[in-house]
Amino acid sequence: MSLRAPLHAEPVSGAVARRVAVFLAFLSGYFLLGMAGLQLQSAQTGVTPVWPASGFAFAMVYWFGVAQVAAIVPAMLALGWLVGVPAEVAAISAAGSMLEVALPVLLMRHFSVDPGLRHLRDALLFVAIGPVLGPMLSATAGGIAFAVAGGEIIDPPRLWLLWWLGNSVGILLVGGFGLVMVARRSLRVGRKAALFLLPAGAAVLVITVAGISQITHVTSPLILYLLIPVFVLAAQHGDPLPVLALGVLVMIVLLASAAWLPAESLAQTDLGILYLDISLLWVVVFTGMMVSSARREMQAREQVSWLANHDALTRLLNRHVFMERLENALSHRAGDDGSHVLAYLDLDHFKALNDAEGHRAGDQVLRDISAILSQEVRKADTLARLGGDEFGVLLEDCQLLDGCSIAENIRSRIERYEYVGARGIYRVEASIGLVRLESRHGTPEEALHDADSACYDAKRAGRNGVLVFAGATPVTEG
Repeated sequence: MSLRAPLHAEPVSGAVARRVAVFLAFLSGYFLLGMAGLQLQSAQTGVTPVWPASGFAFAMVYWFGVAQVAAIVPAMLALGWLVGVPAEVAAISAAGSMLEVALPVLLMRHFSVDPGLRHLRDALLFVAIGPVLGPMLSATAGGIAFAVAGGEIIDPPRLWLLWWLGNSVGILLVGGFGLVMVARRSLRVGRKAALFLLPAGAAVLVITVAGISQITHVTSPLILYLLIPVFVLAAQHGDPLPVLALGVLVMIVLLASAAWLPAESLAQTDLGILYLDISLLWVVVFTGMMVSSARREMQAREQVSWLANHDALTRLLNRHVFMERLENALSHRAGDDGSHVLAYLDLDHFKALNDAEGHRAGDQVLRDISAILSQEVRKADTLARLGGDEFGVLLEDCQLLDGCSIAENIRSRIERYEYVGARGIYRVEASIGLVRLESRHGTPEEALHDADSACYDAKRAGRNGVLVFAGATPVTEG
């Protein structure tokens, strides 16, 4: 009798092992980050002003499922035991911490929030649901836990606000960073953002250390206000990751400062400057995220507008914009003295090159020719790709003879152009038709038709030439 394992036994056991590994990683990460947060626990309030564990939990639950939230319970019980908090207090706090991340994650999925936080809507919903709403639940549970413990360290409203602030900062920074980083599957940023991050990180480090060094004086938040322009500049790249990375750097410095902060900074009457610094960090990061998202949407609109007006291959204006400019030139024609000239250019021998070398080679030739055309026309002229290997040039405030001279320069430059392909060396030429814009041109289409006709006559006359529509009389011959 043969004993064989079920066909799906290995995948199932692998999935279980993965869930267990994630659970243990969640538990360990929450515990370690909780320990880091407790380094800043105020002796006067009993509450830590920064709780990075909440942000870690938020990101873990979002990416690995709500079921993983149970890892918070043993981690919180272990933290409570370590600092001498009664088990029932730790359990109530754990329940609040579970709600703090589970409910916002479900709401984010319900509202289809993009974890990359690339749009203003997504960034606003994330902040409203995660850093704002979630910590309200844990702060409420924390207040209940303190009441169960029978301790009265500070009045309940202040305790609630401080608990909310610490967890909110954690979700905003660590949670936001975890969402964006995993959504992008990379820590890579754009080249400009990467070049900016190194000096920006150094500036943030210096400002934060200088500010925290003055934690017992009102100069501390005044120094930290210098973070605002750095974060706003980081946001100009339209990417939330640099903003969040700089925020995490500030948080790390704050947590590390517990090793060298004066003892009185965590045992002051009232709440002290430290909490003002933490609040300022929240506002700075929030502002940076909003500016970043708004900047990205602006860039997206600019890109859509650019694509609507330009040819993607050659980066010249497209036919639609060219016809609009031509219509405008016809309506503002300075009399019949021919102050505007329209040129229609069609490449010769391009099809043979494209067929022999392929479309990639053809595309490169079109880009090269576009570069030549851009160099030869005047800055005030309108140059566009009309389609295929056809181009249009609108020469405004230009006499016909001057237009012929410009067209001849273009023809001569293209004639000297060579493309070295896999099958040989290729030359392309240009047939160019010119027409002077006159009152008889009632529409842009009529003017373009005349220029096209002159171009066609140039091709029939032997190609590589410039012809004027009026009588199709040769002006220059190639």
